Amino acid sequence: MKILLVDDDRAALYALSEMLSDLPAELVLAESGEDALRQILKQEFALILLDVRLPKMDGFEVAAAIRSLERLRRTPIVFMSANEDRRKQPRPGTPEIYFRKPLAPDLVRSTIISILAQGAPPAPLPGAVDLQRPAMQNQA
Repeated sequence: MKILLVDDDRAALYALSEMLSDLPAELVLAESGEDALRQILKQEFALILLDVRLPKMDGFEVAAAIRSLERLRRTPIVFMSANEDRRKQPRPGTPEIYFRKPLAPDLVRSTIISILAQGAPPAPLPGAVDLQRPAMQNQA
């Protein structure tokens, strides 16, 4: 099982990979939307963690490109953002999970574990952080 982590901030990408390093999954890192799409075309992923603010091609554009491919329509995508920008969504009405940066490690890990256990597209999970609320408001 593989998880794709996408963030243009190398320090954030490294921190995220460390946060998830003990999961029973191979972590694949991408530093841009273009790099993420190259990785997605080469291999299968059980989950994609995707930063919203990426240069050239933002996370929503990357997600739309992913969703345009039939074999990837059911791949869960978890968005991460330091901003409260929800102006675009890859597919209106599709449940997506948003984490606000700075990330709450325990919440991110438990959400990812839940998504992987479900083996299906993510539904809004109790305790998942919405961009409309601060990340530290953990209801778990």
